[in-house]
Amino acid sequence: MMEIKVKIIGRVEQGEKLVDVTRSYKMNCSTISTILMNKDKIMEHSLHAVPRMLTIISKRCGKVMEETERLLSVWMHDQPQCWVPLSLMLIQEKATRFYEDLKKHSEESEGASFNISHGWLH
Repeated sequence: MMEIKVKIIGRVEQGEKLVDVTRSYKMNCSTISTILMNKDKIMEHSLHAVPRMLTIISKRCGKVMEETERLLSVWMHDQPQCWVPLSLMLIQEKATRFYEDLKKHSEESEGASFNISHGWLH
């Protein structure tokens, strides 16, 4: 929602008519006016929110990790159909096996390690 408010403010500041902005976002004119009245607070808040978003976006993983996560997702999706109860330990073990098998057949550097933490799983 914050991103939409920033876009609305930008469009109005560039000279776009309030009616056109209202129609494109399917909002009431009073809602847009409230956003514009609070633009200083909104812009300040959006500036503080950007570093957190960049931290998340900038984290990248290699092809082996992407493939591990894809395979694990497919495997987890299939397990209830096979009547296999899933536990954290079972998921971590399977992820480790997928990662190690893919790493053996990969050209990625050997230095990368895979930490199967609770945070990674979530």
